[in-house]
Amino acid sequence: MKVSTAIRRFFLYDIVRGLTITIRHLFKKPVTLQYPDERWEMAERFRGFLGLTRDFQTGEENCIGCLNCEKACPVDCITIVTAGKGREMYAREFYIDYMRCMYCGLCVESCPTTPKSIVHTNQYETTGYFRDDLVYEKERLYDIWEKESNFNGPRPWGKLFGLRNMENEKRPAEPEAEAAAPAE
Repeated sequence: MKVSTAIRRFFLYDIVRGLTITIRHLFKKPVTLQYPDERWEMAERFRGFLGLTRDFQTGEENCIGCLNCEKACPVDCITIVTAGKGREMYAREFYIDYMRCMYCGLCVESCPTTPKSIVHTNQYETTGYFRDDLVYEKERLYDIWEKESNFNGPRPWGKLFGLRNMENEKRPAEPEAEAAAPAE
């Protein structure tokens, strides 16, 4: 055995080296965020949840029902049902399946309206007990954009959208004890 190897083993060189690295990081500012209260600032071009926009003052929808976003979607997660003809056409029903969405942004790029009727937000939290919970209809898509525009703190999603009540209603019920059938 070499002398240098014996000295390293005797003085526990590797342990001392590891402890110095630990002590050096002990005095640095932590990078941990307290998640529900603090959130990372997303990059300017971050693509999160899609939301539908409307004019805040009049409540008029920006979507004209042109179906460009539905056609541009490579995974067919957008479904639009239109009503009216010509210039009176509008999106009567608008659905986005977030289980299939890959957040590519092609639907936003294909939107011809100004301001865009479909936009990416900085929201990224998707949860649900059932797959149907991740298919967002028109009103929930408007809520996403409006909550993003009026954001003043952490987003307690369940309270804002009433999702907790909806999820509790959809949750499987406890099996009830069967009542004894009367004997004939």
